[in-house]
Amino acid sequence: MKTVIFKWNPAFSSYSMMHYLYDLHHLLKYNTFDYNWSVWDYTRIHEGDRFYWVKVGMYGQTGIVGSGTITSEPYLDEDWSGKGRETFYVDFCPDILINPDALPILTCHELDQFIPDFEWSKGHSGLVLNEEQASRLDALWREFIQRNQFSFAKIFDGGHNEDIIYMNKTN
Repeated sequence: MKTVIFKWNPAFSSYSMMHYLYDLHHLLKYNTFDYNWSVWDYTRIHEGDRFYWVKVGMYGQTGIVGSGTITSEPYLDEDWSGKGRETFYVDFCPDILINPDALPILTCHELDQFIPDFEWSKGHSGLVLNEEQASRLDALWREFIQRNQFSFAKIFDGGHNEDIIYMNKTN
C-alpha cells in the first residue's frame, strides 16, 4: 500500500471551498461521497492506497483536511482545468474530512517541520510518498487526530446541520 498526497488549492481548482463545505454537510446527511481527484504519479498508484488531502494556497489555513482510501485504479479523463492536458484520476472515499476554517488541522508548516524532504505547499497533486515519509506522516496524523478528538467529537455531535463541519465515516 502506498500513501498519496492530493493537493488542493481552492483559489484555482475546479473544486471550490463552498463545494467542499456543501459536501461535508451532504455527506453527513446522505452518507454518500462519490468523487475523484487528479493524480500525477498515476503509474504508481493503485486501488486500496491511502491518501491525505492537503489544502494549499494563500487563503485560510493550509494543511491536511482529509484522509481515506483510493477506491479505483487510475483512469484517463477530461482535464479538470480545461487546458486539454492528459489527466489521470482516481476515485476515493474519505474516512475523515475537516473544515480548515473552523477546526484545527495538521498545517503545512507542521508537515514541513516533520517531513522536510517533501514539498507540502505547492506542486503537483497525486504524488506518492516514500516509505519513510509515509510512516512518519501516518504517525503524525494518528497523534493529531488523538490530540483533537474531543474537539472534533464535540462539534460532530453538535446537533444543528450548519454546525456539522467534521466527518468521520469510521464512527
